[in-house]
Amino acid sequence: MSTAKKTTQKRRPPRRTLTETVVPPIPGESLTSWVGELARQQDFEMQPLLRELHLDRLGGLAAAETRLSDPVLRQMERLTGVDAEHLHAMTLARYAGNALPHLPVLASDGVAVQQWSKGAWLHRSLARWCPKCLRSNSSRWLLRWKLPWSFACVDHAVYMVTECQSCWDTVHFRHDAPPQRNCDNMTDEGEWTYDLKGPCGHPLNMCQPVPVSDDSVLALQERVNVWLDGTPTHEDRHLVALAAVLIPLLSPSMVRRGDPLLRYAVRSPRGTAQRQRNGKRPWTDSLRVAAAVYAADRLLDRGYPASDIADWIFDMRLLDHRRRPWRMDVAELAYGPGLRPNPFVEPLVHRGLITLGG
Repeated sequence: MSTAKKTTQKRRPPRRTLTETVVPPIPGESLTSWVGELARQQDFEMQPLLRELHLDRLGGLAAAETRLSDPVLRQMERLTGVDAEHLHAMTLARYAGNALPHLPVLASDGVAVQQWSKGAWLHRSLARWCPKCLRSNSSRWLLRWKLPWSFACVDHAVYMVTECQSCWDTVHFRHDAPPQRNCDNMTDEGEWTYDLKGPCGHPLNMCQPVPVSDDSVLALQERVNVWLDGTPTHEDRHLVALAAVLIPLLSPSMVRRGDPLLRYAVRSPRGTAQRQRNGKRPWTDSLRVAAAVYAADRLLDRGYPASDIADWIFDMRLLDHRRRPWRMDVAELAYGPGLRPNPFVEPLVHRGLITLGG
């Protein structure tokens, strides 16, 4: 070995490791949020921290948030002092038995994860958040916000925010990076722009959420949260199953006695579009999901069988002159929250309200 090479090796800085007492995760926090807070506390660059925690072996931070392998769990538990149960609770695997069925066993199985993610009902890149929560917990993001079923914040009695209120565009998570604190959408009037376009820069925790004026909406969110936590009743499962198929089939008549904001969400051109702009699905709108859960609860309270519920939905859509059927991908039915077999799908297919495709 040459003298120059030996000298270079001697001057190479020693590998950094976690030294201070590691910041603990808050209840319900997502893995990406906690790793980002850990990087800030330890003054670590993201890529070296991922290598230190062995998260790079799973394909990066986004893949690791799906499921952690046993060797990575042991490494993270040893370095951070956070036990494996809490680490697992920060990944989407905690919802594998209900909101995200058929989750691949191995996070590193790219083909299986890709097939699953095509039909899984989650927001892998689209952000939704409660600004009041972000202001009270130093901008720590919760895992359940990645699911469409988080439509309201029970703690602050507000609807979830899905758009920046400065540029009025959806906020996207950066790949393999912790959730941003400021909107980085490129706009013509960005806060720090010196050119034609610049980042919006609006603090996401300063957005003003819309208050929930109907207490029943908060009660329904609490019921859905029980389902997400894996301890639902038979009625809770039926509520979610019906709401899942109602989201694309909603019409204004179905929520005419509910929160006026929910009627607006369904009646507005934005809400009536089955395929929203940029290819987004109907369940990306938190108000629409809230309206679907509200309508499902009112229907189930009447004790109707699945066939009568399908007839009611058919009649309501005729009143609102919306006869176009919803095309449901089989992957949505298999991997989404419908939890095959969904007792409400077959009657709706029979009446031509849903068509199943590949």
